[in-house]
Amino acid sequence: MMMEQVGKWDRSVRRRTELTVQVVENTEDVTPMQAEWESLRKRCRGSIFSSFDWAIEWLRHFDSIARPRIIMVEEDGELVGLAPFALMEHRAMGIRMKKLSMIGNGAGVAELYDLGIMVQDGREDVIDAIVNAMGEMEWNVLHLNELRNDDVNNALYQRVAERWDTDEVVQIPCPRTCLPQSGDVMDVVSSRTRRTIRKAMEMLERDNRISYRTVDLPDEVAEAAELYALQHVERWNERGGSIFSNETLSRFLRDVMRATSEEGRGLVYEVWIDGTLASQMLCLDDGDVMRAYRVGMNNRFAEFSPGNLVAILAMREAHEAGFVHFDFGAGPEEFKYRLGAKDVPLMRIQAKRGTVRAMSMISSVPGVKTLIDRSGAREQALKAFHR
Repeated sequence: MMMEQVGKWDRSVRRRTELTVQVVENTEDVTPMQAEWESLRKRCRGSIFSSFDWAIEWLRHFDSIARPRIIMVEEDGELVGLAPFALMEHRAMGIRMKKLSMIGNGAGVAELYDLGIMVQDGREDVIDAIVNAMGEMEWNVLHLNELRNDDVNNALYQRVAERWDTDEVVQIPCPRTCLPQSGDVMDVVSSRTRRTIRKAMEMLERDNRISYRTVDLPDEVAEAAELYALQHVERWNERGGSIFSNETLSRFLRDVMRATSEEGRGLVYEVWIDGTLASQMLCLDDGDVMRAYRVGMNNRFAEFSPGNLVAILAMREAHEAGFVHFDFGAGPEEFKYRLGAKDVPLMRIQAKRGTVRAMSMISSVPGVKTLIDRSGAREQALKAFHR
């Protein structure tokens, strides 16, 4: 654990205060941080994907490919800044790539979104301390993907750009539907999709072929997540393969959904047709936002668009429970917009230094910049298999 102190003057009381900076580099050292982490996250209104529980589950499951590099900034014993980073290494084209990313995003698996550093009151001195600590780490590629587009992360970008060879910010669409204050959620759905959903529901309900199920008990949520992974493997078997063929990723999904359900924040909506599971939506309660973390369907019932049926079920339940927004996750898949979603852009910060920067500047070595860019493009391509 690396530690340093940065002094500053508190003009209101005319005294010198100290910012203490620590870097946590082992997963086992993360556990004692839970209370402080969550207190700061809630003050900064960080997403559920920035929560301690999601971070620790991700680190425990993917510790073979990622190690924590969590920057903690304290003032007078209080946590005022947190940068939940992870370091991943691999070789490509003979270059040793050391990539610094957000915990939960950057490994090409189980990518989380709406991430970012957490800084109390957006304090610039705390952001400076985080960037200084980043400068002491061993990385040559910085890839902070799917960050919340807010003042703190934009300030982080400005400081990164001042110090390292940094690409322009890339905006990533994250469709989100504003749920109506009154009426039915079908009112915000496109007219064509609305007709398709109503036709399918009327036909199935008339013949008593359809039933709906909400799963919220932890063990049952875990079982539903396992079933989701199995169906995903089956659905994508002949279309390039499923990322859930990776048992570690399947276990992560099961365990993180169970943990979230134990807190009363994770549940699964299901549509059954003819006594068979037709579609699922794994959802997360995140303040005034209901997040559709995963949606899966059985191709056997494709004629009824079961993905739309389970989405309407989840949206109606969220509306009834008083949620303001229904979030469909990062990525511009067309079905999200047909369900009334509008883009809430996320951002990507990407920089390079050291060997990677030097190699990218040598014109006789083609493809290096492309290689670096693909470190993000590969993750985006894999994300298509998550749905």
